Amino acid sequence: MNFFKKWALAAGFTFLIVVFASIIIISSSLTFRKTLTGLAHNIMENIASYTLDKSEDYLRPAEKAAELTKFLADSNIVTSEDPSSMISYFYQQISLYPQFTSVYYGNTKGEFFMASRSNSIVEGGYYTKVLRKDGEKITGELLWTDQNFKVIKEEIDDTQSYDPRTRPWYNAAVRHNDVIWTDPYVFFTGKKPGITTASPVYDANGILLGVVGVDITIDELSTFLSKTKVGKTGKAFIVNRNGDVVAFPDISKLRRSVGANNKIRLSRMSELDDETSRLAYESLPHGRLPSKQIFTTFTHNGSKYNAMFTPFKGTQWPWTIGIYMPEDDYLGEVKANRNVNILISIFVVLLAGLAGLVVAKRIEKSRQEAVAANVAKSRFLAVMSHEIRTPMNVILGTTDLLKATGLSEEQQKLVDLLGNAGEGLTDLINDILDMSKVEAGLLDLEHVPFDPREVVERVCSVFVIAASAKGIGFSWNIDPEIPASVLGDPGRTRQVLINLIGNAVKFTNEGQVQVKVTFEKGDVEGMVRLHFAIQDSGPGIPKERMESIFESFTQADATVSRNYGGTGLGLTISKKLSRMMGGDIYVESRLSEGSTFTFTAPFEEFVSSADFREKGLIERADPLSPLTILLVEDNASNRMLFQHYLEDSGHNVEMAADGKAGFEMYKSIRPDIVFMDIEMPIMDGYESTLAIRQWEKYSSVQAVPIVALSAHALKGMEESVRDAGCTGYATKPFSKKQLIEQLEKHFRS
Repeated sequence: MNFFKKWALAAGFTFLIVVFASIIIISSSLTFRKTLTGLAHNIMENIASYTLDKSEDYLRPAEKAAELTKFLADSNIVTSEDPSSMISYFYQQISLYPQFTSVYYGNTKGEFFMASRSNSIVEGGYYTKVLRKDGEKITGELLWTDQNFKVIKEEIDDTQSYDPRTRPWYNAAVRHNDVIWTDPYVFFTGKKPGITTASPVYDANGILLGVVGVDITIDELSTFLSKTKVGKTGKAFIVNRNGDVVAFPDISKLRRSVGANNKIRLSRMSELDDETSRLAYESLPHGRLPSKQIFTTFTHNGSKYNAMFTPFKGTQWPWTIGIYMPEDDYLGEVKANRNVNILISIFVVLLAGLAGLVVAKRIEKSRQEAVAANVAKSRFLAVMSHEIRTPMNVILGTTDLLKATGLSEEQQKLVDLLGNAGEGLTDLINDILDMSKVEAGLLDLEHVPFDPREVVERVCSVFVIAASAKGIGFSWNIDPEIPASVLGDPGRTRQVLINLIGNAVKFTNEGQVQVKVTFEKGDVEGMVRLHFAIQDSGPGIPKERMESIFESFTQADATVSRNYGGTGLGLTISKKLSRMMGGDIYVESRLSEGSTFTFTAPFEEFVSSADFREKGLIERADPLSPLTILLVEDNASNRMLFQHYLEDSGHNVEMAADGKAGFEMYKSIRPDIVFMDIEMPIMDGYESTLAIRQWEKYSSVQAVPIVALSAHALKGMEESVRDAGCTGYATKPFSKKQLIEQLEKHFRS
């Protein structure tokens, strides 16, 4: 009996051990599988993002091609009257961008002018084609050159029948009346896959002259995909909305001959002789390309595959990157060893599961650290903006108030200089905060009317005293025929001038600095090009350093920073800004004789009966009826400044030092308008605004205007305060003129 009891007990323990081990194996396997699948998802997502970024980087010159066609369409470069200059310019663009294979222009007469790459006679050569029409007769001038443009072969062909007006790129550009992109196709001459961008050309009266186009090869995308490692045996491909294969690791699979004449076109995914890639494409839900990133699975020859499809960001390329890999790339070793004895399996599964969890946690930790770093960066920029702009608001506001007091002529000049310098400093603060956008080429330019003479005079007045203190001369001369007002960005124009004139004064120890402003009429009616020349008698710049001074953190000499200070960013930013405005900066210099920096930019003449100068709304003869105004602001200096702004206005001003006190005071006095600071202790401006809006809703009272005041100059601030319920937004420094404008905006019928 004891024997049977012992065996029963042993059997029971064995059963429990088996059950326990099975639970551990199953649960660990599921956890391990889930962890590795999630890791595979993350890795595929990273590979897809990397592949997408690299692909779009390769296509970036294609965007330049679109810009080029638009520029050519808007300029006088494309014209059948001067084909040699036009073709020469085409070749300049081909030399700049290796992806460009051809640049061409077809006019409404059916004439055609093309510059293109050609390896038909010599490797790396070029081929020029000019088709002229005389009545119905077409004469072709054909020219082959080597890579140094030495003529190899020249022909006159009277049998040409090519008519650009019948081509899809020509008709699509005319039909859309704008820049167009074609779907990918195989170029007839080079048999390479590519895309075409084209734009219509009109004369000054809006009459169509022709269409200019650029061919861009995309075969390097396939070369890039062939070198991209997706797991152990996976692949990546690019497909367009029609199901055509845009790029594939084996570029030979891209082309397909069809029809009796063996016309070559791009293969479709359904025709691809790579079964695994076809199955990956067919795993898409409903067989349609996704509008956002999607993860799918499919089975092939008994193996499970994971796939990731990611659309391109640019709408001009409605393409999708697909990547796939066998699941065994990640789980193969686990499957191969799962039949080992239970103890080893438990150990392996637990160890692998633990490793997977550790890896996943590390990835998550890295992601959280990256997010935290980005948040910290944004917070730093916001705090820096707030802390600098808040006292700057007081400085500029006090300057405005001083101007209205009884000052002597000398005092008035000093106050004007203080105000000009403060505004310049505010612009520089904005530039620091926008540095990332400057480097990325995403900085937004204003398009507002301003007086260029006033901008120059105000900038020059800032440097008069500095030049006088150094014992050097300073003068400026402005062409009196310059338009009184133009459309453009006065702040960025002022910034470039401050950088260039500031450098001239800084580096000149004897002699003088001269600023000369001239202009010329633009090619387009109503456009003018201003030339700002800043000449100094400083030490000059060595010839070999002429170009490098425009690079970031670079100065003409290693001793410059030590002797004169500065980071070497001023000229870099100025160069970028000038080019964004459609102009450029040029320098001429001789050692020991001085330098001349010339800043050019096009502007549109502005003619309006409205006076956009400093008169504004303050001078209106019919003042507003007395209002009750609530200011919620934690900075005592700003509260005092606000009080001074309105002390003679007849308005009643109430103040609160934080958002909570502002909310309570709002309920108590029911003001006509609220000016709400955003960054405050206890309750910030967002919370206080939301509390006011909720109280108005529950109390069934009419909502009052709330104008957000923020020292933050970060992108998206205006949208966020409006989402919180604010009806207006203004950034600090906040002038008296802006305050009156806000009141006029909300209460002037």
